[in-house]
Amino acid sequence: MRLEFMEKKSRFDEFEQEYRDSKAYFRRARQFQSEGQDHNVVFNVASLALERYLVALAYLHDMEPYNHNYTCLMDTVEMVIDVPEELNKEIRSLDEIFGICSIDDYYHGEPEHKDTDRILSMCDAVEELFDQEMISSTSESLKVMEAEL
Repeated sequence: MRLEFMEKKSRFDEFEQEYRDSKAYFRRARQFQSEGQDHNVVFNVASLALERYLVALAYLHDMEPYNHNYTCLMDTVEMVIDVPEELNKEIRSLDEIFGICSIDDYYHGEPEHKDTDRILSMCDAVEELFDQEMISSTSESLKVMEAEL
C-alpha cells in the first residue's frame, strides 16, 4: 500500500512541476509578444508551454506520455479527458511545423506569424482543460495520506 502511495505522490509532484513550468513559459511567451520579440521566439516559448501543459495533464491523470511530440502527447491526453475536436486537430497540426520531439522524423520548420497566434490560443484552450477541483482534492488527499504515515 505504501508503494502505491509513493508512486502516486511522485506522479502528482511531477504534475505540479510541469504545471508551474507550463504557466511560466506561457507568461513569458505573452511577455515576449507584448515586447515585440520575433514571432519565432514567441512561438518557440509557447510551444514549450503547450508541451508542458499536455505533459501536466497526463501526470494529473496518472499517465506517462509515450513521447513528447504533439501527436503522442494528444494520444495520451485523449485517453484520460475529452478534448474538443478542433483543438485536438490544431495541436496535432503543430507536428507539421515543429517535429523536434519525433523519434523517427526530427525536424524544425519555420513557423509563420499566424502560427504564433494559433499556438498562444491553443495554450489558452488547454489551460481551460485542467480540472481545478480535481487538482485541489488530489493535493488534499495526498496531504492527508502523508500525515497518516
